[in-house]
Amino acid sequence: MNRQMIPAVLFLSLCPLVVAQQSKPAVSLAVSSQPAPAEQQTADLPQSSAVAERIQAIKNARTICIKSETAFLTVSTLERALMKQKNWDQLGLNIVETGRSVDLEVEVHRLAFTHIHTYVITDTSTGIVLAAGRVTAFDGVVASGPMAEQIVKILSAARLPAQAASAGNGL
Repeated sequence: MNRQMIPAVLFLSLCPLVVAQQSKPAVSLAVSSQPAPAEQQTADLPQSSAVAERIQAIKNARTICIKSETAFLTVSTLERALMKQKNWDQLGLNIVETGRSVDLEVEVHRLAFTHIHTYVITDTSTGIVLAAGRVTAFDGVVASGPMAEQIVKILSAARLPAQAASAGNGL
């Protein structure tokens, strides 16, 4: 019985390592520029208003705080990864400690028994979730790079002019 279980255990333990370096795309805040029929435009009005409200919250932000709910990805690791991003200086955001009043909060989690690291960007004054995403990586150090890239891409889409945001992302 034990000999039959060894290949199954090895397969289940190595399976997450095969996809460990794949990152998932971040949530996009851009509104579609394609014209829609009149009925669809009225149906999309609340959604476009909500998107505009989220974009305005990101534009108005001056400070950002990072909270990590996992020991695998520390706050300082994500801070360093954010500051290494090309567009970070252009965003005009300051990273502050948890105890102070902040405009935006990034909360990081790691799902139990997986290599999936998730994050949620929240407006602290209203509690509105502005964006969320996930990265699949073996550990927090590896996950911090793609996660920081996704976060800066989301913030750049709202805060920077279109040509500067697309030039910094390599598009």
